[in-house]
Amino acid sequence: MGRILITGITGNVGREVAAALKKRNVSMVCAVRNIEKARKHFFNEYDFVSLDFSNGDTFDKALEDIESIFLNYPPETPFDDFHAFIRRAKEKGVRHITYLSVKDVQFLPFVPHHKNEKAIVQSGLSFTFLRAGYFTQNLNMFLLDELVKNDRIYVPCGKGKTSFVDLRDIGEVAAITLLNPDYHLNQKYVLTGSKALDFFEVAEIMTHFLERKIIYSNPTLNEFKKHMMKKGYEAKYVNLVGSLHFFTKLGMAKSVKSDLSQILGRHPITVEEYVNDYKEVWRKN
Repeated sequence: MGRILITGITGNVGREVAAALKKRNVSMVCAVRNIEKARKHFFNEYDFVSLDFSNGDTFDKALEDIESIFLNYPPETPFDDFHAFIRRAKEKGVRHITYLSVKDVQFLPFVPHHKNEKAIVQSGLSFTFLRAGYFTQNLNMFLLDELVKNDRIYVPCGKGKTSFVDLRDIGEVAAITLLNPDYHLNQKYVLTGSKALDFFEVAEIMTHFLERKIIYSNPTLNEFKKHMMKKGYEAKYVNLVGSLHFFTKLGMAKSVKSDLSQILGRHPITVEEYVNDYKEVWRKN
């Protein structure tokens, strides 16, 4: 069996995929744009290879002896470059791609993953699409600053519920599909938690575990966009994030699927378990 190539390890899901495979002593290599920076960050915990989706000259070395790929899309990458990498993977003999997508992508043509899924299918590679719901870890990443400084969750979701999914569970599912690609051939899994919650309920959970009052501010979409722009985020990113959260407000993110629990053979990690595990990250300085 050839090696597995992991993309996105310096991000969030890729890191969890690499950790899940490392536990299984799998032969793998992690693709990064800056190897030296990655080595300093991970203390030589992994093997690295240079890959820049915008530089086709890096493709062949990154794909050498690779049988399967965990593929993560960096949002700043032009479609033509990303799709060229997919085609080159096919030419180099890669057998399988497990691609991190988003829940309900088939109804969201404005989301990049919609086009990327089509490109993978058209390439002829075997694939597994992980259509992940709302990351629970957004609370310690994207929403961290507001929670630590202002004790609030600040997203425009109203009373809309979302089926939070833990990145650690996504990492485990990805590892399983990469190690058993024939069993997960051309599958489109919807990964969610086992329960949908609104952000008022999440704030109550956080209040309990953090032992201080956390509120859900429930801003309008325009208020959210103005606030995020003021914080320095790019307009394109703010518009995309705002739109995705607005879909939650409309009730489009509340569906719960059993794919994750069926693959893992256990219940998904709950929001309560997550907050308890991560509570130190929200501690006031």
